[in-house]
Amino acid sequence: MISQLPIGTIAFEQVSKRYRLGTLGTLRSTLAALRRGAGNANDARRILWAVRDVSFKVERGTSLGLIGPNGAGKTTTLKLLSNITRPTSGQITVAGRVSSLIELGAGFHPELTGRENIYLNGAILGLKRQAITRRLDAIIAFSELERFIDTPIKRYSSGMYVRLGFAVAAHVEPDILLVDEVLAVGDTSFRHKCMQRMHDLKNNGTTIVFVSHNMHQVRNVCDTALLFMQGQVRAAGTPQDVIAEYERILLSPPAGQPASDPAQPELQSMTGLVLTAVDVTAGTGDHDRVLRSDQAVTVKVHYRTAGQQPVGRIDLRMIRDDSLLCSATDASQDLNRLQKIEALSGEGTIEVTYNPLQLTTGRYTCIVQITDPSDALVIASGQSRAFDVYAELNMSNPGIFVPQVRWALHPTTNPLQTKGEI
Repeated sequence: MISQLPIGTIAFEQVSKRYRLGTLGTLRSTLAALRRGAGNANDARRILWAVRDVSFKVERGTSLGLIGPNGAGKTTTLKLLSNITRPTSGQITVAGRVSSLIELGAGFHPELTGRENIYLNGAILGLKRQAITRRLDAIIAFSELERFIDTPIKRYSSGMYVRLGFAVAAHVEPDILLVDEVLAVGDTSFRHKCMQRMHDLKNNGTTIVFVSHNMHQVRNVCDTALLFMQGQVRAAGTPQDVIAEYERILLSPPAGQPASDPAQPELQSMTGLVLTAVDVTAGTGDHDRVLRSDQAVTVKVHYRTAGQQPVGRIDLRMIRDDSLLCSATDASQDLNRLQKIEALSGEGTIEVTYNPLQLTTGRYTCIVQITDPSDALVIASGQSRAFDVYAELNMSNPGIFVPQVRWALHPTTNPLQTKGEI
């Protein structure tokens, strides 16, 4: 079956994965269950279908995003693709070498150093030592762990694990790259670096399957998307359409099934917070098409919730069209020292004013991310339409912002009035 598909192609055909919960699974409990009879109601309640009758295909050099609430089947799908677990039924075809970053620290040995683990991880992926050595400098440089590369990784933080894991996964020239939500652990600048690396891999023909709760990342990276709910595909299509369906479900659970209903456990993990629009405006109507760097500009973040939603950090970033991060701010940097925003409910708008804007001439996008109270998980994200900025500067390389400065000249003498001087 694999030989019939081009390298880098993935095919899921009516795939299901069933787990038994509780004590079932041991030989003794299985024999006891058989003696009681297969139709025992308690046994039926112990069965969990993590994935059920799922079918999809991913072509070489394209990227697929998997979205949905926790426990919906996304990570199980990646584990099936990476052969960590086997399907209960159905056919899975993965043509080519697979590199994956699914669980934090997977494929690493805690007693070995970062350098030794690069060789170990590369060997697991089927690379010879010489091939790993050729890539070693690039892997270490990308991870930015030069100082700690000869330290046992049991002393690494979770963020350092992610740096090393992604660096290896993305530099072994995989035909297929599988990435789970573990990227949420890394810092913002490294996440941006990973997004750019995935773009580069895709442009070079690597197929990517990407699981994320960050809708902006899914829009940015993926060509198509699947919405998983209770182990099944609820929606498939473009990222924009699938995300819109997910947001509709988040804000309006099925009639008679409130988000806290124990009969719908997956709904309990949904945030119910959606950023409906992000507008960047100077408040001057048609002139907003081009914003002046020396004028005040307001970012309006429109949100809607299904109920009261606790939040952590509210983060705004200005990204130039060449993907350069030009400025970043969050609610903790409010100069007016307003009360911290701890929860959002109903509908409303968060306004952030830049006075003045200070960006140099160019085209930009504003990206907004809101995390949960622990600041560990992005629960809502959005981005503005691209907007243009004009700064009146006569410099060939003006940098990334226009500093608000005042020039002054204070001569100590006047040469024209100094005797004996021309």
